Amino acid sequence: VQRTVHVAVRAVTVKAGAQSKGYGDADPQLTYQITSGSLVTGGVFTGALMRDAGENIGTYAIRQGTLGLGSNYALTYVGANLTVTTRAVTVTADAKTRIYGNADPPFTYQITSGSLITGDVFTGALTRDAGENVGTYAIRQGTLALGSNYALTYIGPNLTITTRAVTVTADAKTKVYGTADPPFTYQVTSGSLVTGDAFTG
Repeated sequence: VQRTVHVAVRAVTVKAGAQSKGYGDADPQLTYQITSGSLVTGGVFTGALMRDAGENIGTYAIRQGTLGLGSNYALTYVGANLTVTTRAVTVTADAKTRIYGNADPPFTYQITSGSLITGDVFTGALTRDAGENVGTYAIRQGTLALGSNYALTYIGPNLTITTRAVTVTADAKTKVYGTADPPFTYQVTSGSLVTGDAFTG
């Protein structure tokens, strides 16, 4: 009597490991674990996992890709996700000083932590608290931004408005004994007044 032996395929289940990375960083290695079944001695996986395309922040499915075990196995794949998180960048505004009556200098800043990905740029500009008199005014983030792929932290110092130097020199005067004093006059000999300002007294 001739008998036929049927060899059933061996069931193996693998589950991908969830992964995360910061925006602009390289992908981590995509990994998996056998969660049920086992390989016969000498059995090896071939191929590799892959993930959905995309580099912006968000969640991307990790797929089976080319991962396989050959015809002797019934491979079941359980997927997971790769999460791309925001990239942390800190900018610090440069402290500025100007003289009363002069125009504001350009408001500038430096990246003091983190970095930008090639091709990405800041948009918008810094602003400051209103005021033109001598004093200290906070420099604010204003519209400065980097877009949703970044977590932007802003550190702002101050604009300091300093006094304006003006020198006046009195005009020498003479009078005849017994007559009234002439008007005492003066000239601005260094510096200048801001439009709208005037001497008093």
